[in-house]
Amino acid sequence: MSVVFRGGNIVTNEGVVNADLVVQGGQISGIGSGLAAKEVVDISGLTVFPGFVDLHAHLREPGREDTETIETGSRAGAKGGYTAVIAMPNTNPAQDNVPTIEFVRLQGQRAGLLEVIPSGCITMGREGKALAPMAELAKVGVKLFTDDGSGVQDPLLMRRAMEYSKELNVVLGQHCEVSSLTQGAVMHECGCSSDLGVPGWPSIAEELMVHRDIELARLTG
Repeated sequence: MSVVFRGGNIVTNEGVVNADLVVQGGQISGIGSGLAAKEVVDISGLTVFPGFVDLHAHLREPGREDTETIETGSRAGAKGGYTAVIAMPNTNPAQDNVPTIEFVRLQGQRAGLLEVIPSGCITMGREGKALAPMAELAKVGVKLFTDDGSGVQDPLLMRRAMEYSKELNVVLGQHCEVSSLTQGAVMHECGCSSDLGVPGWPSIAEELMVHRDIELARLTG
């Protein structure tokens, strides 16, 4: 079965072109003008993008299937035009070991709707006390390491993680928050938080972590 999508604005590596796009057997087989197919869909005025990639998806499986599963998250992503998502490691158990990484990847393959790419933890259990086995996880294909909703508070641990990431050619993602400055915070720290008498979250909590990690990145190269 072949379908031509006629007259859309198609985003390519070279830029945006107004053209026809032919899909045959589920694969793009041609982009150009005056292309023919068994079925024609007029998409004049619409834009065709390559598949989106979500770099920060919470699929919650394993451990929090009451809120989301890899299958339901994949369905939502596919409906929104995503062809790949990176699954955050704040699962239970956390994605700090090979079996959990492989489980997440396998569940994504079983769902069969888009590519589910598991990320790995920077520290064991996302607790900020000891580094996760980054080399072991990198060997099974993990390319992004993050403690997601928990910032790595210990500067020495973060320095070591940066050093290992350089050797392993992987990426680190930091949750930029000095947690001692945000304890109990329920809103942004401002005049309104003072008037309401509630604990505020100061901007400096993020800025200090960003500054620290910029300097650590300079140090580790």
